Parts: sequence; structure tokens; C-alpha cells
Amino acid sequence: MRKKAWVVFLCCCPLLAIAQNNTIKGQVKDSLNNPVPLVHIMILQADTFVVGTITDSLGSFVIDNLTAGSYHLKIAAIGYQDFDQQFIYKGDRLDFGVLQLQTESIVLDGVELVGRKKLYERRTNSLIINVEQQITSSGRSTLELLTNTAGVSVSQQSNTLSLNGRGQVAIMVNGKLSRVDGPALLSLLKSMPASEIKHLEVFNNPPAKYEANGSGGMINIMTKSKNTVGTGGTFSFMGGYGKGEKTGVSANFHSQKGKIDWSGSYSFNRNRSPEEWGLQSEFNNLAVRKKVYTTSLRKPTTISHNYSLGLDYGILKNTDVGVALSGYSSKWDMIAFDKVINSNGADELESLDIETNEINHWNHIGGNFRIQQSLGDDHKLIFDYDHLYYHDNNPSSYKIASGFTEIKKKTPITFNIFSLDYSWALSKNVDIEFGAKKSKSKFKNTVEVSSDNGLSSVTQMEERVNALYSSFQFQLGDKTRLATGFRFEHTSNELTEEENESFIRRKYGNLFPNLSIAQQITDRHNLRLNYSKRINRPSFNNLAPFILFLGPDALYSGNANLQPSLIHKIGVEWGWVGKYITLEFIIEEGAIIEFQPRLSENGEQYIFKAENIDKRNILSLSFNVPFSVAPWWQSETLFNYQYETLETLFLDSEFKRNKGMYKLTSSQQFSINPNTRLELSGYYQSSSLFGISTFGARGAFNLGIQHKLKKNSGTLNLSFSNVFASDNWKIKTLHSNPNINTLETYFPESRIMALTYTKGFGANKKKSKRGRTSADEEKKRIN
Repeated sequence: MRKKAWVVFLCCCPLLAIAQNNTIKGQVKDSLNNPVPLVHIMILQADTFVVGTITDSLGSFVIDNLTAGSYHLKIAAIGYQDFDQQFIYKGDRLDFGVLQLQTESIVLDGVELVGRKKLYERRTNSLIINVEQQITSSGRSTLELLTNTAGVSVSQQSNTLSLNGRGQVAIMVNGKLSRVDGPALLSLLKSMPASEIKHLEVFNNPPAKYEANGSGGMINIMTKSKNTVGTGGTFSFMGGYGKGEKTGVSANFHSQKGKIDWSGSYSFNRNRSPEEWGLQSEFNNLAVRKKVYTTSLRKPTTISHNYSLGLDYGILKNTDVGVALSGYSSKWDMIAFDKVINSNGADELESLDIETNEINHWNHIGGNFRIQQSLGDDHKLIFDYDHLYYHDNNPSSYKIASGFTEIKKKTPITFNIFSLDYSWALSKNVDIEFGAKKSKSKFKNTVEVSSDNGLSSVTQMEERVNALYSSFQFQLGDKTRLATGFRFEHTSNELTEEENESFIRRKYGNLFPNLSIAQQITDRHNLRLNYSKRINRPSFNNLAPFILFLGPDALYSGNANLQPSLIHKIGVEWGWVGKYITLEFIIEEGAIIEFQPRLSENGEQYIFKAENIDKRNILSLSFNVPFSVAPWWQSETLFNYQYETLETLFLDSEFKRNKGMYKLTSSQQFSINPNTRLELSGYYQSSSLFGISTFGARGAFNLGIQHKLKKNSGTLNLSFSNVFASDNWKIKTLHSNPNINTLETYFPESRIMALTYTKGFGANKKKSKRGRTSADEEKKRIN
């Protein structure tokens, strides 16, 4: 009631302010260092209200016209402890800096509410998705979490990620950009339980300090083991069942004693997840007239181990040295039973049964060495070295009545990355960053096919990327902020195919500028303009060709002739009271579209592989609508609409296509009692363009219940995923010139129930010293 009285008093008495020159300012943040908007700021003198205001969308406040004297600064916000600080004002400019609020529990009408973060939070250059607030993430992997929450699409054929249909997305873990992509990246994300994730940070236009690769933007996955020191950690156990059983265990720890800071994590997961693939294809030319129906019932089991260990040591007052070791082992073991039915022009049927066995076993180990030197309060210099090693063993076999085909595939990949970053807080209003990075990578991809048919190959690649960047941030007055940067990257890539004695060399240099202007219009409204240029480099998985058969009449393969694409992104965003609307226009030249179908030279087989599309433009509109329906009902809805046009010359035929698509993601959370919450969440996406193909509509509905046990004994999460079995894929391609008629279908496991128990222990209040390293920007390239 006291807090309500202060709010009423503040709203009714704005004329009591006393006129005077100069200002008082500050910024309010929560215990996790996130800005807190719409907080009530009050200045009192001898328990009498003098003047007040509220914080803007960045948590900042400014108070004018206060006379010299002794005062109390009081901050009141529902869900946080009251903040009260005495101060003496001398009549000049006073900056309180950052004022942090601590979360508390309060009681409203007999219902206890705990101050919680919103599911979506907007920051200066990113969107925060607070996974800790998602009950339905229980029992899921990080890959499943991304797919259902962040708008990420996963191609099961190509093992690639894209963000909101806008192209390839880069993945960071705790600020470190992943150097791998494709099966290696998906293996990493599958091995990370979602229960270990604190939040996701989605960058649509990443700053210049990050690598320019990835037209769809960047997602930073922050785990619970980071941003904490002291001594403590968490552990969890998971068990579940859909069409197959799931088990998992994970733990993380952190400990600081004096100058030494340890942290580590380990997780184990076993997941059996039956699924169904299908392909309907029609061959209709002078040589071949037939229809082929292929159904593949797959029973894969994934067993993964994921681990990390880090040590930071303060050798001097301003010098920290850190080393880190991380890695994983992810083994995907599958047996599939395929049925192929051929129908020729005379309606004669031929049935063929195929038994498929495939193993995809990724192993990774990486080390990092870092020196961080603070040159006073305003300067920082960081040197990073990373060595990363990956190895993929991917054998497969296909058994039919008439014979047996065996494929052996091995791919070792090595990275060495050096980087140097310097940051300088030139003044309160100016921040500067400079940096340089050198990355060298190589792989050797060996494919041996028993029934060769020209499919065996040995491919080697060496790539060097040298980069320089500069980044600047300017505070132009109290309401305008300018951020700009430039990044130059020079790439040298040499690809050799021994079997064909072919040699491909690519050398190119590009300048990547970015610009962001933010204007605080009122206390509740702000406007931001953005521009950036980015690049999509072909993934290693496509450049090191793989072969995946779906019956004798269709196969998936890589494309060593892919070229990088360049992307220009222009956007404007309007935000108000925790909500925002974004309008963005994307121009992409040479867009890489995964797995476009084409007929083989003899016209008897479909080959699906990535292709460059000449021109692709996307106009995108999105908005976020969070609101409180009642004290016990919190609603979050994210809507995106985009209109896409593309032009390309494919197989000597000109394609001009356009189509609109929308996606709706929603989460409804209900506080049943002080210790129990219910969540209903889901998404729906309409049909969209997929190069020369069309991706069908799909969606999912999820249900979750969370209960906190008494006496801090832990938390139980019960989740039900894809309840209506609606998260299915249908990709249709129908053209007469060239003559292509295919329908690809994918039905993943549905109606998955999972129960997760999580318990924290020890302290977790301080920040960790270790941040991102230079290597994470390369890990996504393993695709």
C-alpha cells in the first residue's frame, strides 16, 4: 500500500517541483545488469516529496530544477525492493551512474508474485529472450528451443540454421561465435540441454567487432554457468518419452578464491526420436515417364557428451590470464526402413524395400588462451588464441534385394585463430573499439562409395580470413545515441578435388559498414534507424560434398561451386513501453538457398543441393506485444510478416517469384499459486518461398507446468511438446520448364512429455571475468 500511495502522490503532485538550474541523472538496472523501464524516481526532503519522474526504455532518468540541499533518492517498482539513498546536492550536475534493484516477492490480494523478467526484452542492438521464464523449454535441447522460440528454421536435410527466413544465422555461446556449422553445429546444439540456458540474445545487425558472416544475424546463447562467481552451481536430471525414450543429466559449477576463478560444466543426453521422411517425385520426359513414392521410417538415437572447463587468474592488479578447454562427442546412430514404389506410364507398380544404416559421429576439442590487460579505468586490451579440432565419421549403408551400397565419409577440420581487441572509453559520451583477427582453417573430406558411379571423392580446402575493425559509439546529447563501425575482411580460399583434378580458388575482400541512430522521443517512445552490410559464405558441409540417398531415385549432395552472397539491410524501429515495431528491407545478391531439386543428366534421378539465387529482396514487418492481462496472467506475442521476391536463372530457365509469409509466436503464463506456474506457448508460420520451391505452413502447441519445492529443495518442470503433431514440413516444387515435380515431407517426433528436476547450490551473485573469445565466430562454418 505504501508503494501505491507513492505512485498516486507522484502522479497528482507534479507542480510541487522547485525551479533551479542543472540536472540529476542516472540509470536503473536489475541484478542481472538489464535496464528497468518505467520505474518511479522520487526526490524527498525530510519525508516530503519534492520532485519525481519515471525511467525511459533504457532505464535512464533526468531531473531538472533542484535547489541545493540534503535529500533522499527513492526508487519504487513492483517486483523489486525499495531503493533509498541519501545525498547532498550542491547545485551542480550530478550523475548517480547505475543504480541496481534487487528482486523481491510481494503479495497482491492473497496471490504471491515474484518479480520476473519478461520473455522478450529489447536492448540497444538486440532482442533478449529470457529462456529461464519458459516452462515449456523443460526437457528440450537447445536446438529445439531455438526452433520454437527464436524464429530459427532448421533444415534436416542440409543441417543448416536460418533466422525468420532471412538467411544463415551465426551462433555464439557465452559471447563466443561458433566456428562450425552444419552437422557439427547441430550436434553441439543437440547436446546442450535447454535447462542450462539463461537467455538468448538475438542480433539482427551485429556490431563491427563480430564477423560479418551470416545474413540472418546472430544468436548469443548465454548459459547459467556464466555471469556468476562465488562458489556454487546447478544440476538437473531429465526423463521423457514421445515415440522414444529420453534421458539427460547436466551440471555446472563456479568457484572463486582470491585471484583464481574456476568454472566448468558437463551434460549427457540420450534421445531416441523416431521420425518419418517422404518424397513423391514425378519423371516426365521423353526418356523416362514414371512416378516414385518413397517413405523412410527412421529410428535414430543420439548420445552426446558436452563439457567445458575454464580458469582465470589475476596475475597482477590490472592483468588477467585465462585458459579454457571445451569439447563434445555426439553420436547419431540410425536404422531406417525405406519403401520405394515406382509407377510407370502403363500404371505398372514396382515395390522396393531398402534397409539404411547411418552413423554421424562428431568429436570436438578446443582450447583457448587469453590475456586481458586493463590500462587504467578507461582502456582495455585483450589477446586471444584458439585452437579447434573437429572430426566427423559418417559411414552409411543401403541394403536392397539386388545389392548393397556402402559409403564411408571422414572429415577432420582444424582452426587456428588469433585476435587482438582494444577498447577505450574516451569520455562519458564516446566509446571506441579497434581490433584485428587472423583465422586459418583446413579440412580434408574423403568419400568412398562402393558402387562408385563417380560419387567417390577426396576434397581438400584451406581458407584464410584476415580482418580489421573499428567501432564507435557517441552520446549526442541526452536523447540521441549514434553507433557506427567498419569491418574489412579479406578471404583466400583454395578448394581441390583430387578425383576430378579440379582446383577452385577464391580471393575477395569486402568492407562491411554498419550504422545505428537511436533517438529518445519522449520518456515512453524511442526511434532507431539501422543499416548494415553482411556476407554469407558457403558452409564447409556444402564445399566438402556429402551424399545422402533417399531411395535409388533421389539423393542429397553438396555443391563445391557455391559462391558467397552479399546482403544489405536497412531498418527502422519504433519502441514504446516495452513494445516495438520494426520495418526492415533486405537486398541479397547470390543468395544461397539450400537443397534445390534438379534432374540428373540421364533424367532418372533427382539431385537436391544448394544453389546460388541471383537476386532476393525481403520486406519485413515485426512487432512484439507484451502485456499483463491480470496480476496472475502475463502475455507475450511476437508477430512477423515478410514479403519476398526473387529472380534467378536456374537450369537455363528464368524464375521470378514473390510471396508473403507471416509467423506468430505466443506465450501465456499463469501464476496458479506462489510456487506453481502454467505456460501455454506455440507458433504458427504460413507457407513461404524456398528458392524455386514452396515451404508449406506449419506450427506447434506446447504446454508446461513448473513447481518450486519447499525449503529451496529444487524445481520440477513438466512439459508437453508439439501436442497436436503439427510441426511438420512439406516442400513442394512444381515447374514445367525445367520439368521438376517433387513433394518432400518430414514428420518429426511429436507429443513429447519430459520431466526435469533442477537444483541450485552455493552462491551465484557476482560476475565472471571470462567473456567471449575470438574463436566462436568460426565454429558455425562446419555446416
